[in-house]
Amino acid sequence: MTRNKVYAIVEGHGEANRPSSGEQPAVVVLIGKMLSALECWTLFPNERTFRMLSYGDFFRGDKLERTIRYHKMYDDCAAILVLLDMDDECPEEKAPKLVERISHIESLPFSVVVVCAKCEYEAWFLASLETIHDRQIFDGDPEAKRDAKGWLRRNFGYKPTRHQAAYTRELDIALAYKRSRSFRRLHHAFQEIVDAAQTGQIVITPARD
Repeated sequence: MTRNKVYAIVEGHGEANRPSSGEQPAVVVLIGKMLSALECWTLFPNERTFRMLSYGDFFRGDKLERTIRYHKMYDDCAAILVLLDMDDECPEEKAPKLVERISHIESLPFSVVVVCAKCEYEAWFLASLETIHDRQIFDGDPEAKRDAKGWLRRNFGYKPTRHQAAYTRELDIALAYKRSRSFRRLHHAFQEIVDAAQTGQIVITPARD
């Protein structure tokens, strides 16, 4: 079987849950959107998403390693996106720790990229607010806003499990890239996935110092 699917391991209900029957989870929409933006027509999002129960599950014990090893049973897995919110933590400190652990998993047949949203996935929506809510522009640094999820709820009635996938569809990649450093990391991670698939390589990123 051809390895042509990108899987995801996430934390949030909004990223993993289907808004309704027949709809895709937000992270599946995101994967498809990023691959399309990079004009990659040989990789596709996998519809099944794996969700950790909490942020701590990425760092406690070996649950992350066991979940990644579990993906070896999928012969179509070309890459895994490990995606989590940082909240008050620093992505530059936390991501390398995860990469260090993942790099010790034996004989991975697929790539793994770690992306830490600062502070939340929803900060990317603030970076592209005018394409999601017409004529509404977030005034300020979207990554400096703590509780972007709550801000969207108060202003627009946002609920992650109901709206996150729809917001992701309307997100403008160019705007988010311009205004969000962690989104630029997401974009770069997908470029690494595409390049690795095209050259037959396995990568685990971000690269360790």
